[in-house]
Amino acid sequence: MSSAEIPFSESPIQRYLYSHDVSNAPLIGLFLKMPDAVYQPRNEQEVLEILKIAKERKTPVIPRGAGTSGYGGVLPTKGGIIIDFTRMDAFEVDEDKMLIECEPGAVWWDIEKKLNKKGLSLRVYPSSALSSTVAGWIAQDGYGYGSLKYGGIRDNVVKLRIVDFNGVREVEGEELKKYVGMEGTTGLIVRAWIKVKKQEDMRYYAFFVSPNEAEKLVYSGDHYTAFFLDSGYIKLKNMAFGTNMPEKDTLMIATTQRLEGDESIGEEIWNGRFYPLRIKKLGPSLVEAENILPSNKIEEYITLLKNKIKSPNGSEVCYIKDRRGAVLTFILSDERKKIAYPLTWRYSLKAVKIAKRMGGVSYSTGLFLSHESKTLLGKDYSEILAFKKKVDPNSLLNPGKVFPEGIIPFFIRLAGLIA
Repeated sequence: MSSAEIPFSESPIQRYLYSHDVSNAPLIGLFLKMPDAVYQPRNEQEVLEILKIAKERKTPVIPRGAGTSGYGGVLPTKGGIIIDFTRMDAFEVDEDKMLIECEPGAVWWDIEKKLNKKGLSLRVYPSSALSSTVAGWIAQDGYGYGSLKYGGIRDNVVKLRIVDFNGVREVEGEELKKYVGMEGTTGLIVRAWIKVKKQEDMRYYAFFVSPNEAEKLVYSGDHYTAFFLDSGYIKLKNMAFGTNMPEKDTLMIATTQRLEGDESIGEEIWNGRFYPLRIKKLGPSLVEAENILPSNKIEEYITLLKNKIKSPNGSEVCYIKDRRGAVLTFILSDERKKIAYPLTWRYSLKAVKIAKRMGGVSYSTGLFLSHESKTLLGKDYSEILAFKKKVDPNSLLNPGKVFPEGIIPFFIRLAGLIA
């Protein structure tokens, strides 16, 4: 399944490796199919060439960046072609327009380092910025550092260049909703224009407070970013990193203002912000539950979840500007235990149910939570689904993601009923 000159592989080892991401949902592997080939395009024209092959052969196409999401968004459900965008990693800084123009495989931290040399900075970036790619985070509609002041990546994308089976198009404004958070199901992102800001001198403060007290502090000033670590998560970090931080509920605020917090611990938390998954070695497996809730419901949610989960666990909250928070709960487990691990994994589904009762939604959909897309997309769901059917009538663009199809959503929903 080759096209002249485009780097590709049909190696069984490569195909196996590209059949996985950081997640490991129990039994899901039984319903997946190894990809037929892995392509690594170097430019837009090669992406168009791959889509031409896929259309002619009615073969699914699965776009992939760094694979750092745990929702199964890059897993092949029907085999097909993996398009690994990591070779398309160029970017340019437009200092006059305060924008970066990026190819899909550009890594967030590479961009930030170049911006810093020019006295600029990203407005928002993910906790996986050291390896996460631009298109990957846009395709998931992510929140991260900077979201307290600047919102999610959706709020910072000015324009996207898209490739689909009909060719190339550029979209902006209201049309962006058809691609941001759609995980490549409506078209493949080949270029993005994203807002940047002037670099600022930040101070980092820690406060030993409850989530309810944290909410008051977070929204009481004009701060860049804030995240909350509960005592369970601090304990896991100490065990994994060999640190000795006070094992108390802790809020960290990054701001240009002067506050009355602990700067030493604040800086320690900030400097360790990129390595949340290092606690995985304590499991040696990790089950994650991530949901977005109104900020005044976060304490109740974390408390209820902690009381239900029997395994060691901890939660981190990334605050968002519209008085919401993305709550990521880490649960230690061991996937080698064939009964205990599925029982632990059910807590990720239970967390979604609890969040929805409190006015929340799942952080993303991907493959595992595609049945939650109606709730997550709200009034836009029907419009985007109709658009998907128009541009991809054979459902070849990342099938089974966002818009549920096949047996996996049924299996997940069934597990959710008994969670």
